Amino acid sequence: MAETILVLEDDPAMQSFLTTLLKSQQHQVLSFSAGLEALQCLVTQPVDLILLDLGLTDMDGQDWLQQLRNWSETPVIIISARHSEHDKVQALDNGANDYVTKPFSAAELMARVRANLRKVSSNQQVFSFGDVQLDPVSRTVSRNTQPVHLTKTEYDILLLLMRNADKVLTHNQILSQVWGKTYIDRPEYVRVHMAQLRQKLEANPAAPSYLKTEPGVGYRLKVANAGSSL
Repeated sequence: MAETILVLEDDPAMQSFLTTLLKSQQHQVLSFSAGLEALQCLVTQPVDLILLDLGLTDMDGQDWLQQLRNWSETPVIIISARHSEHDKVQALDNGANDYVTKPFSAAELMARVRANLRKVSSNQQVFSFGDVQLDPVSRTVSRNTQPVHLTKTEYDILLLLMRNADKVLTHNQILSQVWGKTYIDRPEYVRVHMAQLRQKLEANPAAPSYLKTEPGVGYRLKVANAGSSL
């Protein structure tokens, strides 16, 4: 099945080039020049990858990316004439997966597109433990087949633990991945959200079978031979 790629680019010539290039590689393409219109489309039309120019007709691309990341993990490759390290770092901090500066070759861009699509494919498995399932594509969590509402932070912590099942993650590893590196050394943030996750997902939150505490270190999602002891 052909992957769908959204192109958000305000320059008509570049938009046409990208659309033609992607279609020549058998991708389906949705093209926009306005950020708001693209966001509205994404609400009802899921895509596999986004190519984003930072200079849009109605808003700054950095702001657009921040809005997207409030509810979507769709991979984003920035395509921009902005070469400064500050712009690149800001885009990556805002959730971009890759950054390509103009001018670029078609071969380089397609290599980056393929790399990011491979990551999407590898992340499409449904994770589970006990009676809990998490679907990273639809960003849904269920328990005994019933939907469970998680906040964005709770979901991000759970997904991180599930992708590292049976591996101990330190407080700072979780803080860095979920909140950002400026929040390290605030273990109380993790404790509060782990308590909420246990309330929602464990049969006995006071004696969790899966969401385990590693005293003085961090947390681990115990999948192999899960028992009821702390």
